[in-house]
Amino acid sequence: MSIPYLEAPWAGCVHADENGLAALRVGEKWCDRGRVTRAKGKSPMRKSIVLIAAAALLAGCGGSTSTTAKTSTAASPPASSAATSSTAPTAEQTAWAGAVCTATTTLKKNVQGLASVVTSDGSNVSAAMSAQMTTVKTSANALVTAITAVPPGSESDSEATKVQASADQFKTSITALKLSVAALQGKTGTAKVTALATVRSAASASLSKLSDTTLAIKNAAQDGKSALGQAFASAPACSSLTS
Repeated sequence: MSIPYLEAPWAGCVHADENGLAALRVGEKWCDRGRVTRAKGKSPMRKSIVLIAAAALLAGCGGSTSTTAKTSTAASPPASSAATSSTAPTAEQTAWAGAVCTATTTLKKNVQGLASVVTSDGSNVSAAMSAQMTTVKTSANALVTAITAVPPGSESDSEATKVQASADQFKTSITALKLSVAALQGKTGTAKVTALATVRSAASASLSKLSDTTLAIKNAAQDGKSALGQAFASAPACSSLTS
């Protein structure tokens, strides 16, 4: 872009390029494009005023044909820094978690009791085992009932799903244990020894599957975004399983 200039010897006259100023009047004289006319009899102060006026006119009418684009930056709303977390568990959710933990602890103790009967060497081992198996079945049913009784509105909680999935596994193992105990009845000698070994193996499998449920409860208690997870963490009956 050609920059218009002021002809210093003739203050009050402006000379612009081809795209520039049309004309500027000073006193009775005109300064037109391509022609410079001297303004006579002007004082130095008047010359300075004219120079300033000319510069202002050039800035307003300017010879620049380009426009500087201004980029407006819209203020972006600040990203939320709040951590996503669910509300505190309700009393009903905490009660449910406590019932599940209590039933899990009870079933584990009863299965361990059955395993200890297997190792005992007594003539009444079959009867003792049958009695203990009845206790195991009762506590296993209590755990299944507790796990499936998820409080209304919490069915979609991911931790409920995980605990329920582990329950399906130990239910299968308890069924196998029950069958092995039933098969022991009437056995003597070598057949009895073999049957006892089967019961022992089934009891070990049940404890292993029950450990999966315990682990699911422990992991749930560490999930701060799950209401049921927080319920497991706060229920007193779960402290021995979540620590």
